[in-house]
Amino acid sequence: MRELIKTRLGAHSGISPVEVVILVIDALLILFIAVATLSAAAQLSADAVDKQLRIQSNIADVMSDEINHSFQAMELVLIGVSDYLKSKGVNDQVALVSETTSQPAFEMLRARMSGLAFLDALTITDETGRVLASTRTWPAPEAYFGDRPYFKAMQSMVGPPTYLSRPIIGRIAGRPNLVLSHRMTSSAGSFLGVVNAASDQDYFANRLARVDVGADSVIAFVLNDGTVMAQSPALVLDKASEANPPKHDAEALFALPSTGGLAPAGVLGDRERYVAVRRLGNFPAAIVVGVAAGTVNDEVRRAVIPLAIASFVVCAVIVLVTGLWSRQLRRDRRQSARQYVQARTDVVTGLSNRLCFVEWLEALDKGGGTAPYALYFADLDNFKTINDTLGHDIGDKLLAAVAERLVDNLGSDDRVARLGGDEFAFICMDVTDEGNALRIADIVVSAIRQPFLIEGHHLNITSSIGISLCPRDGRDLVSLLKNADLALFKAKADGRGLTRVFSEDLASIMATRRELQADLEEAWTLGQFYLVYQPIYEATGRRLSGFEALLRWKHPIRGEVRPDAFIPIAEETGLINRLGAWVLEKACADAMAWPAPLFVSVNLSPVQFREGAIEAQVHRALRLSGLPNERLELEITESTLLQKEGGVQSILANLRGARINIALDDFGTGYSSLRYLIDFQIDRIKVDRYFVEGLTDKSSSQAIIQAILALASTLGLQCTAEGIETEEQAEILGTGGCSHLQGYLLGRPLLPDQAKALARAAERHVAAG
Repeated sequence: MRELIKTRLGAHSGISPVEVVILVIDALLILFIAVATLSAAAQLSADAVDKQLRIQSNIADVMSDEINHSFQAMELVLIGVSDYLKSKGVNDQVALVSETTSQPAFEMLRARMSGLAFLDALTITDETGRVLASTRTWPAPEAYFGDRPYFKAMQSMVGPPTYLSRPIIGRIAGRPNLVLSHRMTSSAGSFLGVVNAASDQDYFANRLARVDVGADSVIAFVLNDGTVMAQSPALVLDKASEANPPKHDAEALFALPSTGGLAPAGVLGDRERYVAVRRLGNFPAAIVVGVAAGTVNDEVRRAVIPLAIASFVVCAVIVLVTGLWSRQLRRDRRQSARQYVQARTDVVTGLSNRLCFVEWLEALDKGGGTAPYALYFADLDNFKTINDTLGHDIGDKLLAAVAERLVDNLGSDDRVARLGGDEFAFICMDVTDEGNALRIADIVVSAIRQPFLIEGHHLNITSSIGISLCPRDGRDLVSLLKNADLALFKAKADGRGLTRVFSEDLASIMATRRELQADLEEAWTLGQFYLVYQPIYEATGRRLSGFEALLRWKHPIRGEVRPDAFIPIAEETGLINRLGAWVLEKACADAMAWPAPLFVSVNLSPVQFREGAIEAQVHRALRLSGLPNERLELEITESTLLQKEGGVQSILANLRGARINIALDDFGTGYSSLRYLIDFQIDRIKVDRYFVEGLTDKSSSQAIIQAILALASTLGLQCTAEGIETEEQAEILGTGGCSHLQGYLLGRPLLPDQAKALARAAERHVAAG
């Protein structure tokens, strides 16, 4: 065929076969470039629109979250005011008027809105709409809100107890306001009145105006019916337009795709615009971000014109470029091959990486999952400690040595990969039963347990392994990966250097744990946590010395959930930081109701130190409550002192410098060391209840407690024994030199009011001699 073309073209054109080939290539390239130019132009146009809509969507996401959080904060304030009035016994109009028209009520309202820049005023009205209290002035001005739409909505008792009103002109301040209202009811459910939170419309308009969306853009905060709550550029709201405030076409806006789209003129202003809409998560409103279509089209033209010029130039010199292009193509193929290998190789160990490992599994998955194999996930225990103390260079060399041992101890057909960090994975084919899978895992665990010599350092490390079996534990890739990960999680939870194989029981346990984790977040949102206080007495004289604050959770279905069941999950998820800050503030506030010098002891989690905010949280709790620093005691565990990160020693030194006492909890059960008591300047040690329980019948417990008490006496430390349940225990500890006692014998954990009553009774007892 090539000879025939050569003969015919040579005969009719007089050009060489090479020139014919070049001309054909040139023609094809020109055609390709022309088509590619048109396609690229179309793609550039689509990309420009997509990019613009992504930007607008991101802005809408951020602003909707911000405004939603603002109104959530206002809603919490309103609920707090309502709950406060209920706690004061307000159950009818007489009690409502009496409780809200006083200056303390005015101060209470002012205090609740402090620190919220977006909250302009709080107002309480009775069942008729008459203003009883307002943070704008005291006494409350003569004003009537009964004709307001939001008041009528609250009065009708239809719908949710919180209502977001369209913008109105305030009758007290005379400015455009956005009003969030909350219905107050009696215990019998009858309507008592409304508590309102008013925000200046200009505040939200200014927040929107600070967002630079681009020229000729609109960013608006609208209700679900399109009513404009705030907008940039601003729309005027005055007395004349209050009854019929500005609106956008809500039906057209909310019909747009979630990624945004093109809205015709008249939907958002008088121009055609690209629009992104995000609804607020908790309120019937949305953020709308629109940019004029002409602005986006100009951007498209600026991108397409250079492309067209470049295509024309390329076509003009196509014959000269052909040779260079061919040479470059070969070079690119070689480079691509190198990049393919590099993209699937771990640079530290030389093993395959996560991408390559997933491709292996996908290939097995495409085979229908019929070939039996075992999937292993392996984590190196305490690798982070070695990496942090000896440096990343030693850590990398240790990873490479571990990889070498894995390869040496697995079969030639087995596939090994490093997934990242200290995580490895390997696949062993033709493993059909759990016993064989565990045998292979034992070989790996034993090999890794042998010491490593890295640059003169003898390093010991263990590995935790999770296993799932195909097809027993699943035939699809997702199930096998998930099940192996669950098994690894179980191995790490049970200890170190262990192997666990996936089972249905394990899946059930993890499902329960996930449910508890989800319930924890909901419990935090709904305020299901509360504190109780267990009294602490002086051993000599049995005089009340203080209380230990204990966190409790009452789930509406599960009932009381044990702290040792939910606190570890709160630590894993990070909820412990918010929860711990709340415990500090609540405990300090409750302690202010006790007579001095009674102290409150608050437990701290090691996780709170890793986040670095604990010192600020402590000082904030003291500042908000007014509790003297010396009446606060912070309990830490020995695991906290073992942390490298977080600057634990510096934080504790600063807290002690502020006259805050530090107690070491569960002393004697962990890595007890005299160095901790000295280096960290501990004020008090607490003897774990395990030793107290065995005090009367275990000589070992008696010896340990005697040693702890002697140590405390020598170092001048106070010592509290927990779990006192018998007089015999109390007598032995008191005569042995223990300074304080705590346990069911002396007092069970009490609710805040009960603790307050006990503290007052103790004060009267002391006063009476």
